[in-house]
Amino acid sequence: MPRSRVLFLSVALAGLAGCAGQPLVALPTPSPEARAEVLVYRESAFIAGGVSLAVGSPGGAFAALSNADYVVAGMAAGVREIFVQARSAEPTRVTVNLQPGARVCLRTSASPSTLAKVLVPVTLIATGYHFYLDEVPCPSADVLANYKRVPVTYAAP
Repeated sequence: MPRSRVLFLSVALAGLAGCAGQPLVALPTPSPEARAEVLVYRESAFIAGGVSLAVGSPGGAFAALSNADYVVAGMAAGVREIFVQARSAEPTRVTVNLQPGARVCLRTSASPSTLAKVLVPVTLIATGYHFYLDEVPCPSADVLANYKRVPVTYAAP
């Protein structure tokens, strides 16, 4: 097989591997008295708009967000780490303190540095897409009406 074909196939397979999303895991079902919620929403943007974004906790990704998606995950109250990760990039992590019966809201958006990386594809391939993850005041129902809710799966209690 000519070297150019081998090189082309290698690059194509590497690219496809980078497009594969993380497998989603079921979250443990929290008890009703200790249940808290984490709402993560992804701002719609042209930069990295076609990239699926995994949302998870140390047990694994529990949702995949596209542009203008959000997820509400019920978790046991306490200090929890939440991450977002695009493809093979390093995850962005934030630690939140969940109170029983309360909701914490996180906004994620693509870093503007991604635009510069697109201009130099080798850099993008090497480092991946970077997303911010910030704790913010919860959006109103009117604002969330512009987003699509993504479901979460829970393990049997």
